[in-house]
Amino acid sequence: MSDPRYDDVARAVAERLHPSPFSERWIALSQLRDALAGAASRHLPRDGRLELVDYGCGCMPYRALFAPYVARHRGADFAANPCAELVCGPSGGVPVEAGSVDVVLSTQVLEHVSDPAAYLEECLRMIGPHGMLILSTHGYWMYHPDPVDHWRWTSSGLRLQIERAGFVVTELRGVMGLGASAMQLLQDAVLRKIPGLLRPPLAFLFQVGIAVLDALTSTTSRDADACTFVVVARRREPTP
Repeated sequence: MSDPRYDDVARAVAERLHPSPFSERWIALSQLRDALAGAASRHLPRDGRLELVDYGCGCMPYRALFAPYVARHRGADFAANPCAELVCGPSGGVPVEAGSVDVVLSTQVLEHVSDPAAYLEECLRMIGPHGMLILSTHGYWMYHPDPVDHWRWTSSGLRLQIERAGFVVTELRGVMGLGASAMQLLQDAVLRKIPGLLRPPLAFLFQVGIAVLDALTSTTSRDADACTFVVVARRREPTP
């Protein structure tokens, strides 16, 4: 007999990595997956030696994307999360030595923390001299408390927030541009009023429209105005 907890985690991971075309998040999740995979392939050595901490890990849905690059992928979260190997303290501190981590991965966490500056400072503390932060968070998105939901960023505001913490942003890419994000928000507003059986086919039509609008958006525009941003950042070198 399967463990229900394992089944729930496996289902959540599958929904993130391989969302159904009838999912209300089909395009957003598919493109976020591809953006994270692309960031890993461009910036991480494929030698399987890296130490990665998944900070605010949830069910660690993107673990498979980073498997070719890391020797150890450890989830860090509060004690209530059974997937967390590293249990964070009340203020969010992670029980690892300073400078001991090659990659901190943070996916859709920053908008939920009460103090983004403190969270990013803890990311910086963990990362070694040549390590990096790979982070995704929202530009435009509906309110989604888990258990809270505090923040949204413009592209320049997110860059400023991360660089103030002591990082240098080496890459910032948008996922789903302005028109696609607008249709996503319209879908979310409309589907709240639609009976359950009608929601999947209507969601599919919206998602196709979202894909079309996003295909018409230039990369430059998308990187400025987006549903989600994926950032790669490195520790700032000290000034001589």
